Amino acid sequence: MGISLNRRKRQKVGALALVLVTALLAGCSGAGAKTEPQQDASQADSPPGTSATAKKPEPATLRILTELASAWPVQKDWAVWRWVKEKTNITMVQETQTGPESMALAIASGDMPDLFSIFPGDAQKYGPQGAFLDLSKHLDKMPNVKAFLASRPDVAQRMTSPDGEMFQLLNDGSGVSNQMVWFYRDDIFKQHNLQEPKTWDELYETAKKLKQLYPDSYPFVFRHGLGTMSTFAPSFGIYPSFHEDMNTGKMKYGATDPGFKTLIEYLYKFNKEGLIPPDWLSMDYKSWTQFITTNKSFITVQYIGQIETMNAELKNGAHLKFMPPPLGKGSKPYLPKGDIEVFGFGVSSKTKKLDAVLRFLDFAYSKEGKDILSWGKEGETYTYENGKRKLLPQFKTPVDLRKEAGIMTAGTYGLFDYEAMMSLSNDNERYSYQEAEKYRFPIVEVLPPLKPEESMSISALQDQIEKYYKTSVTKFILGETPLSQWDAYVSELDKMGLQKLLGVYQTGLDRIKAKK
Repeated sequence: MGISLNRRKRQKVGALALVLVTALLAGCSGAGAKTEPQQDASQADSPPGTSATAKKPEPATLRILTELASAWPVQKDWAVWRWVKEKTNITMVQETQTGPESMALAIASGDMPDLFSIFPGDAQKYGPQGAFLDLSKHLDKMPNVKAFLASRPDVAQRMTSPDGEMFQLLNDGSGVSNQMVWFYRDDIFKQHNLQEPKTWDELYETAKKLKQLYPDSYPFVFRHGLGTMSTFAPSFGIYPSFHEDMNTGKMKYGATDPGFKTLIEYLYKFNKEGLIPPDWLSMDYKSWTQFITTNKSFITVQYIGQIETMNAELKNGAHLKFMPPPLGKGSKPYLPKGDIEVFGFGVSSKTKKLDAVLRFLDFAYSKEGKDILSWGKEGETYTYENGKRKLLPQFKTPVDLRKEAGIMTAGTYGLFDYEAMMSLSNDNERYSYQEAEKYRFPIVEVLPPLKPEESMSISALQDQIEKYYKTSVTKFILGETPLSQWDAYVSELDKMGLQKLLGVYQTGLDRIKAKK
């Protein structure tokens, strides 16, 4: 879904909101309160797939809070919710977040939606506080979910706490759309007899040549600020975060690695010589699009689907093509391992419509649900030609499906058949997906689950280190702090307590490995 780069930012909320959440949940746990909602017998339902003669489930209305995606704003009349109602007799009312604190405030308000679209960090933070239900206790009422988890133990592991709780139900199937890749203006390269840069040294030299040819340009552009370090860093052998070292199997903090320093040295040169836009730190999608479509930039990194989205806007023979990631340091260039999903469902502990919630979730993870929530409905979104489904002409790109029907947007699916999106692709796009698989970093940038007491013990420290990292790296790239101060930066992180964080995450990683 294109959400993985900002997940750490979205997982952070203000201290006031967190206090409100804790106070509210504590107040609700006194006499007469129930930690698990009672199921409404009038909403009892049969699992999807029962016979046609089974009694139709009682109607229900559920509220769901999802992220706000500016590229495909939420529409009340999205067909995807109508299809859900036709199959489950459930009316879904979608609400959207307005900022990073929206989820915490929704929980603290006492008027919680029945469902949330959440990241793993949200589940780990609010689940143990009592905001979200432990779904492991309700799997018997969700046979399709249960079957999915049995078939995908890797996904089950990522959504299960060290104590066996399941505060989140992860989506699966569309993770490939989260893959970040490099692409370039191959028409410009052909025109000037330029070769694809195979190393960061060649990338630098190529960017300088393009700057000479197009003095008003910024040859290399990217739009996720410091978040883009997670795309660059694998070609230097690391992620700029806490992750498992692919050589030692131990936790490490990549932002102190010599390879990361080399990356920052390159970016300092790119910035100093005007090879990247001066507003690279705050570049938004609209600005990035303008750079790409107006001959202002020729090399970029973005979500893989953006190659063809941009090609549809380019005119006069302009064309973008997948580019293998240039090697920075080490023996092989890499892209981040982006073929997983980090979004999922959380269920409010205060819902009074648990049976309907479980019915919706089980439908979303059923074969029938996967089919209709991926492809839509025959006659509305697709027809059959020669025995194969073909999306209707008005859907030219995956973005069209999202904007017009709500397909593959936050909270609208459990399992997804990505072939629906790939059916819209041309040879150039299929080439991109095939090539990207060759360069995926062996390690995924996902933290091991922690116990509540472990998370609490490092929460403030992690925020401090994250803030120091962002401030320091920004200053290095902008030249406000000389790179001769790199060792001082590393030493300061150690003084702040970096080794404590590594120790806690190592404990979490060891637990996972002990279960294998």
